[in-house]
Amino acid sequence: MDIRHAQWRWDWVAAANGLGFHAPVEALRVLGTSIQKVQEARILLTEIFVRKGVKTPIELPDISTKDKAQKYIGLEMPELLRKKSEFITTVVPEWTKKAAVRESKLNN
Repeated sequence: MDIRHAQWRWDWVAAANGLGFHAPVEALRVLGTSIQKVQEARILLTEIFVRKGVKTPIELPDISTKDKAQKYIGLEMPELLRKKSEFITTVVPEWTKKAAVRESKLNN
């Protein structure tokens, strides 16, 4: 929840386009509370890790490329591309036919 609250504060400052220019003190105050929330989250996570016996730092997967990220989350790209191609060659032509029939009725 702390991470979510920190993100909300960051998003609010980023979304309020003129805030940094028209109210820089308020923008900095809100960003300060965002940093505070993140720090609270870090402390809580550290406590949870210690209780659960999780060793830190946590090893993160290598997602430095699109291909590595897709493999890490289990996207089978060849299969997805095959299904997309099948969809385009079977379903889309049927939709196009139905649309042509529907549109021909509009012109009469």
